[in-house]
Amino acid sequence: MKYTNKHNIPDEVIRALENDSYSKGDADISATGLLQPPQIRILNNEHEDEITTDVSDRIWILLGTSVHNILEKANEGNPDVLTEQRMYATVDGFKISGQTDTISLKEKILKDFKVTSAWSVISARKDGKPEWEQQLNIYAWLYKQNNDEDIKQLQIIAICRDWNKNQMLRSGGDYPKSPVAVIPVNLWTEEEQLEFIRERIQLHKQSDLMFEFNGTIPPCTAQERWKKPDTWRVLRKGRKSALRVLPTEEDAKAYIENQDESNLSIEFAKGESLRCKNYCDVAPFCNQYKQEMRND
Repeated sequence: MKYTNKHNIPDEVIRALENDSYSKGDADISATGLLQPPQIRILNNEHEDEITTDVSDRIWILLGTSVHNILEKANEGNPDVLTEQRMYATVDGFKISGQTDTISLKEKILKDFKVTSAWSVISARKDGKPEWEQQLNIYAWLYKQNNDEDIKQLQIIAICRDWNKNQMLRSGGDYPKSPVAVIPVNLWTEEEQLEFIRERIQLHKQSDLMFEFNGTIPPCTAQERWKKPDTWRVLRKGRKSALRVLPTEEDAKAYIENQDESNLSIEFAKGESLRCKNYCDVAPFCNQYKQEMRND
């Protein structure tokens, strides 16, 4: 990966980013790799030396790495805590790996630390985060294979990088009460964990074969692209903002029919793929995204 520096961030920060030592170890794929859309993983591998990103877009990754390093050092020598342990297992000919943050050996609680936003905590508590649940259940399955012991609980320890005391006092309710929030994660059965791992392995195997034989890659789903839904905006002449934003054209037409105004119109608003637009390093090499941009 090549870095640009549009905002003149100091060299010390750039060197820290370039010194990232992450590795999936001696494995075909990591737990996080299994969860990636195949298209992103394949394009990352194919264009590794061409990918360019700005330093400013990687600062939160650096902060997350720093937190993990501090926690690892703080727990060194503690016999009751297993820290930053990479584990391996082979499933259907695929060797997978996963590195846990900490495991409380007495209570058998697997904990994963996330440096994230307060909004992510609110969203996770309300609706859950499937990718967090999937990741931690893969780790729990790997732990069982390597230690012949069951994990009893899964937890996300969220460190809110944007937590604000005044916001907490004003908002109350769902807003995190402190910068650190503990989020329980649903623990699957061992059978459910293995079934999910096999499904993901099969998906990646098939995608690799398609790419090898005819150069095609399965497209990312709307969910994987973080695509917002298409909407229809009801507009009034002379007003900048929409009167109503509705999920279908039929709803928009029905709304207009029930109004006593004649100067209303309907405008289609295509839902953006937020991951592609703002958070995907391989978007410049992705034919699916290029086609989507042409269709806008």
